[in-house]
Amino acid sequence: RDDDGKAVLRFEPGDGVVAGTIRDQVNTDGSAARGALGMGGSDALPGFFGGKYAMLPLGFSYRQQIIQQAPEGFDWTVLPMPAGAGGAVQGVSPQTLSVAEESPHKKEAVAFIDFLLRPPNMVRLARGDWMLPTGTEALADPSLSGAEHGWAVGTALARGLRPAPAQSVRGYPEWKDKVATPALQEFYSGAIDAGELRERLVDDGNRVLARYQR
Repeated sequence: RDDDGKAVLRFEPGDGVVAGTIRDQVNTDGSAARGALGMGGSDALPGFFGGKYAMLPLGFSYRQQIIQQAPEGFDWTVLPMPAGAGGAVQGVSPQTLSVAEESPHKKEAVAFIDFLLRPPNMVRLARGDWMLPTGTEALADPSLSGAEHGWAVGTALARGLRPAPAQSVRGYPEWKDKVATPALQEFYSGAIDAGELRERLVDDGNRVLARYQR
């Protein structure tokens, strides 16, 4: 944030390391597939099952799709994110449970939320969603710490989960979807250089954020 407390975008030298590495993987050493640029979610799963991709950067919940859709005998595992200079701290997008002001059943809705957030029920929900629960007591449940299906890897990382600061910045979703994603895809493909990437992320991005902070 600047001196006025407004959110601003900056692109320091270290910020380009990951993007530059991915660009080199696609264009120099061929360790990343050009055809996968722009894919999202489970788009790359068929290629993973077919041996086209050795690893996929998928969220924890995609394990369910792998188990349900992978061919018989497909061998896979869950790997933890690499620890950088700041340690194994991962950003998360917080979720909320809300009751509408105009709801005629506020008391019943709050009672259901209370029921849902009891540790045993949080465990049931977590196993159904294939995601980690947010409650510490639920997270300690033995059924979520076994080696099968990668639960132990995710549970071990839970202590390093923190709300991603960018999520609280007004205008961030628009910058991410309309500025950052297309600019990074063009950079990875070799269509623009690092200077153009920085200009688009910062200059175009700050114009987006400015609209939300007037």
